[in-house]
Amino acid sequence: MRSWLVALWLVGCSNAPSGDGKLCVACTSDAECAGAPCFADVSGGRFCGIACGNGCPSGYSCQPVSASDGSIVDSCFPDSEICAAAADLSASLPPVDLGHLDDLGTLPVGGAVGPKGGTVDRLLFGFSGDTRPAQCGGAYPTQVIDHIFDGMKAQNVQFALDQGDHMFNCGSGSSAFSGAKQQMAAYVAAANRLGKTVFMTMGNHECSGSSSTLCSAASYNSNANYTAFMDALAPISTKPYYRFDVTTKTGLAVFIVVADDAWDTAQKTWLETQLTDADAHAKYTFVSKHHPDGNTDHVEFQAIYDQVTRHKYTLFLTGHSHLFKRQSNDPRAMVIGCGGAPLAGGTFWGYGTALQGSDDRIYVRIYDQSTGNTVDSFSVAPQ
Repeated sequence: MRSWLVALWLVGCSNAPSGDGKLCVACTSDAECAGAPCFADVSGGRFCGIACGNGCPSGYSCQPVSASDGSIVDSCFPDSEICAAAADLSASLPPVDLGHLDDLGTLPVGGAVGPKGGTVDRLLFGFSGDTRPAQCGGAYPTQVIDHIFDGMKAQNVQFALDQGDHMFNCGSGSSAFSGAKQQMAAYVAAANRLGKTVFMTMGNHECSGSSSTLCSAASYNSNANYTAFMDALAPISTKPYYRFDVTTKTGLAVFIVVADDAWDTAQKTWLETQLTDADAHAKYTFVSKHHPDGNTDHVEFQAIYDQVTRHKYTLFLTGHSHLFKRQSNDPRAMVIGCGGAPLAGGTFWGYGTALQGSDDRIYVRIYDQSTGNTVDSFSVAPQ
């Protein structure tokens, strides 16, 4: 039994409260959980939750989860993201060969990825999100984001993909345009430390800062934040949403970058076309979007998320929440909003890497930028 799996079990299930008899008990339907949801943890198994009304026990927090009937309800959920008992871990978790995370000396990962995609032996890319200052017009978190890109460079990633919110800029008139330009320049300067292409995702701070107010192409030259972001994105795309492809020796990897803060019917149609094409032709599909599952700041945000999940995907990367978290209802989805913005529920600023192993699984590692230590590691099958 690997020690990290044992640690997950100790955090995830040993602190269940006495007397409820249901929290983290295996189930197949909500009917078995005395009115509470029967949710899936990252192992893929289903377990009973309990209501959050009286607070959650140590090692658990109140989170929205998907019940077996498909509804979204709040339940106490293990902070470790896993309920499975130690005796069941080897059967319930997908196989994880930690050796694949350390065999860069033997895995060929050569090739190049530019602003329009590229060709590599095997994928190895970095990701992080939410690098904005703590206050409007405040000091940019330069040290953190520099460490993140230096860390990615040390890992020899081929490119990076971020999950949005590169600025926190207010004001009006020329001062707003100047502030937005300065903050995007600070981000680009840090990204240039990587020496590779950095693919950016649009966040709400690349519009007005308010998730309920969306931007459009007409915002260019009138909205300072949107204008500065699109100027920085210009080598990659003339639209805030885009796709790029990376060909590997064992198949095509499609990357779809969604701009949910610039959502309209044209993007909805485009997204469906790209996802359908990837379903048919890609070995891997990676999707980046700023707002995570459950966010309803704008009426369409959850609908966009649900649109993606009706298709195949390898990893679904989101931000907006300033923490790292693997989503409880989807082992392929995570929030990685810990790129320098003020932490809210998170405990570290950092980044992740995704490596296409020799078995074609994608091996993910999450790093604390200040120590270089691995915070989490897991793998997923191609689709």
